[in-house]
Amino acid sequence: MWTFIAVVVLLLLVIGFIKLFRQTRFLKKIRQHLLNIPAFDNGLIDCYVKVSGRLKSENGFFSPISKKTCAFYIVKVLALWETKKKKPSKGMEQHKKVILKTVSPLTRLEISEGKDIIYVDMGKDIIYVDMAAYKGVALLQAKKVESRNCPAICQQAAKKKYKKYQILESWCSHGDQLVVYGKLVKTSQGLLCVKPTELAAFPSFIGLQQNEKTLLKEIDRKIGTNTNWLRFYLMGIFCAFGLSVFFW
Repeated sequence: MWTFIAVVVLLLLVIGFIKLFRQTRFLKKIRQHLLNIPAFDNGLIDCYVKVSGRLKSENGFFSPISKKTCAFYIVKVLALWETKKKKPSKGMEQHKKVILKTVSPLTRLEISEGKDIIYVDMGKDIIYVDMAAYKGVALLQAKKVESRNCPAICQQAAKKKYKKYQILESWCSHGDQLVVYGKLVKTSQGLLCVKPTELAAFPSFIGLQQNEKTLLKEIDRKIGTNTNWLRFYLMGIFCAFGLSVFFW
């Protein structure tokens, strides 16, 4: 009986270790790509590049929540509520649901880098790190607010069970000094354009230049946390292996 339990625990620990090891190795690969990304050069077509420049696009919008004049914005609203945990667990469990995600109508931004004009294709698949505060990574100008009242922009999605609403808003404005990571392409019109790579190992994002290292710091933090857990798993594996041998 005890041998069986020790073997099951050992297998679970090994599976957990392998999954976390692969995730950590992948994070290290992303980190290496971020460190080695080349600066923009108009000869690097179809390559992963970093563009640093000033936003030329005019402020044609107001951010829906903060009412800031901007050239681009993204807003996400999450509904929060709680339910009782299933027995035998006790206490409450928190739930979150995205009830609104909206992007400004402009999907192409102009950035000047020296004499070159580079267009940033925001597109529908923008990851551009899905707004900041939600994942603890603030890249653009950002604001995070919690309220018991559903914002007017998504009032139709309100429900009685929702107790709080989390509003996450990010934007950039004309003249902001930006940095963009993505795939450099040349359009059929001969324009230079940065698009999302659509590859997780080569992150695509846009942010204020002073926040460029924020994503790298977040990845380093995750790698550090994972490394500590890997050590814990290894200790557990050795202990479970020893117990399975002892009870054999």
